[in-house]
Amino acid sequence: MTMKKFILILLATLTLGACQQNMAERAERDAREATAKRCPMRLTDDGSVILERIVFDKATLTWQQDYLLDVDTAAVININEIRDMLLKELRNMPSYKPYMEHEFLFRYIYCRMKSPNDTVIDITLAPKDYK
Repeated sequence: MTMKKFILILLATLTLGACQQNMAERAERDAREATAKRCPMRLTDDGSVILERIVFDKATLTWQQDYLLDVDTAAVININEIRDMLLKELRNMPSYKPYMEHEFLFRYIYCRMKSPNDTVIDITLAPKDYK
């Protein structure tokens, strides 16, 4: 390999790495700001589903949304329907497009309102799912 090719490959790698880091920093900031502005947010009129917080894990490039469910809602959940709904929402949200282009993971965790440590649903959507 010539020195010129080596330098070009090195520059391309550094540029892509820097772009990924900038996007991760943006995602972390966006998640923090969204949580501060919108959370907790009731997603249903009766308050049976609440978006509790949004976080971003730079180490795993995972955008995570944490929800609380009331007991009745948790009892009638169809995991495949929820997954399909989340996937459709993800694909149709323009604000998620830059994150999908950088192949971030999207994780959705639903816990019971009365016992927040009791996870009812934990779904992660990877690039293979949303592309």
